[in-house]
Amino acid sequence: MRKKSEERCEAILDAAKSVFIKVGFEQATMADIAAKVGHSKATLYNYFSSKEQLFLELARRSADRHSEQLFSLLMPACGSAPVETLPVHVNEVLDLLQPSDDLAATLQRFGEGVMRNFLNLKGLAARRMLIAAVATQPAAGRLFYENGPVKGMEITARFFEQAMNAGQLRRADPKVVAAHFRGLLESEVWEPGLFNARSELTPKQIKATVERAVTAFIRAYAP
Repeated sequence: MRKKSEERCEAILDAAKSVFIKVGFEQATMADIAAKVGHSKATLYNYFSSKEQLFLELARRSADRHSEQLFSLLMPACGSAPVETLPVHVNEVLDLLQPSDDLAATLQRFGEGVMRNFLNLKGLAARRMLIAAVATQPAAGRLFYENGPVKGMEITARFFEQAMNAGQLRRADPKVVAAHFRGLLESEVWEPGLFNARSELTPKQIKATVERAVTAFIRAYAP
């Protein structure tokens, strides 16, 4: 029974996300979501008291996935000392960055993963929905930002700190370094994707875009 209840909750969240992306948070109604998932409004209210609560839960889950996916991309090369604000399961599996690691290859792999997981059109459509909604739901925006992008930047900053300690990068503020690398990855694709002005990137385009970003980054931060 519990499993069925969890599956129904997941179905409601999936339907809500689809409706929010299609018509926007303000225009969406619980009736729309009920129709999408194929349940009555009464069933929805058994799980969520309002569309605002639904939206907050979506923001929370999106933030959790954001940080976990980003961590999984860098896991083989992150430092082992715990970071208090990161999830326990993240700190438990961090490995030391070795001086012999190929930094450019690591960044290429990481960058391509970011492109596929966060800068695809589906992901940017969800981000548009969130940006549009935070004007009236600022708590959802803060929740997503603090538990998604902020934690993601902590993970990448920790990676770059270890790369500096290994002599692979010149010494600088790891948070700034992480922000610069993120900016380079997004520079060619973020705005066109956010405004739905480009098609989905092919694997070849992703590889070439990341290669340009990595090359510029290494030139800027080489020892």
